[in-house]
Amino acid sequence: MAWESSSAPSSPRRAWIRALVYGTVRLRGRLDRVLERHCGGPVREFDPEVRTALRMGAYQILEMDGVPDYAAVSQSVAQVKRTRRRGAAGLVNAVLRNVTAVRYGQQAFPDPAEDLAGYLETWGSHPRWMVRRWIRHFGAGAARRLIDANNREPAVYLRPVGMDAAEAEHALNRAGLHASVANAGSVCRLRRGVDPGDALRVVPGVIQDPAASLVVDYVSPDRGSVVADLCAAPGGKAMALTDIASGVVAADRSRQRLARVSEARRRLSARAWLVVADARFPPVHGAGTVLVDVPCTGTGTLRRHPDGRWRVTEHDLRVLTDVQRRILRGAAAVVPRGGLLVYATCALEPEENWGQVKRFLARHPDFRVQPGEAPERFLDSHGCLVVLPHESGFDGAFAARLRRVDG
Repeated sequence: MAWESSSAPSSPRRAWIRALVYGTVRLRGRLDRVLERHCGGPVREFDPEVRTALRMGAYQILEMDGVPDYAAVSQSVAQVKRTRRRGAAGLVNAVLRNVTAVRYGQQAFPDPAEDLAGYLETWGSHPRWMVRRWIRHFGAGAARRLIDANNREPAVYLRPVGMDAAEAEHALNRAGLHASVANAGSVCRLRRGVDPGDALRVVPGVIQDPAASLVVDYVSPDRGSVVADLCAAPGGKAMALTDIASGVVAADRSRQRLARVSEARRRLSARAWLVVADARFPPVHGAGTVLVDVPCTGTGTLRRHPDGRWRVTEHDLRVLTDVQRRILRGAAAVVPRGGLLVYATCALEPEENWGQVKRFLARHPDFRVQPGEAPERFLDSHGCLVVLPHESGFDGAFAARLRRVDG
């Protein structure tokens, strides 16, 4: 497309490109439903270059104000002509011209009253396996609200380190970087269009959604306690925890990912010590609080990472629950009597959240759920932290704070 010819696009152009790319990925299911009416077959069966041009062209036509239809079509055709599949330019031209004529149309999508799963898969643009399990777990109305929430552009938040949110708000606004204190999570919401990098140059901190920030607050380490964050990368929670703990041991099995934690530590001059280690076999002893923010499906962050909905599978869910179980077992082994173990995910799936904790407690009777600091609306009947996108407007998150007792 035309923007590809610019090697260093301006800030407004970068924002436009980001909106196009993220939006196309986010609404892939919706776009494919429209395109397939004119393609004669599934869009996924086209070569990647053709598939991408069709989807991005359709997104501009159907979802982006200010892009003339003729420009979206011509740019998509030009993009295909620059690839090894230049012979498909005629197909792209014909299909997108049909899209401009028909647009969404009244019969393009299933009636949600008759086929809610089909409607949420296509118009809602989520894989069917995910739609079905959310309808089963949350109920039809909540599943629909959740999917609607996932298809909205998320706000950007900054959690200050070394100052409170009110001080950070004042500093950002004084610098002309408009921000406001959020109603949860010790963070400031940046006004749309504010560059997060500019904000971080004014206020020491990390870019962090309120859901992740609520997890940090919920950890509530004992006074004077060192926190061992065993799955620390990319480091947002570890850096935020340096504000409320006497120090943080930040461990991760990936040296490359741990380099990002090192950069944040250097930028913030944070009290953190970095260790390359596998959380299943943690080389940590005597930490009063152990946090395992485990690898998960990430289904609570699909609005922020729209590719995740197409990447994760039911098989991944089965594999990850086994990994989580092993990490939880390994972490428990290094928690001293009286110490804390905090298990956290950014997933919505019950098998990864309370289901995992329930299984762990059945096998480890010397641990008890002991709620940490959190607004009451985010605590479930067990005392666990539960943040749902369609109820909060934030990402999704889960955390269980487990005290080891004499048992």
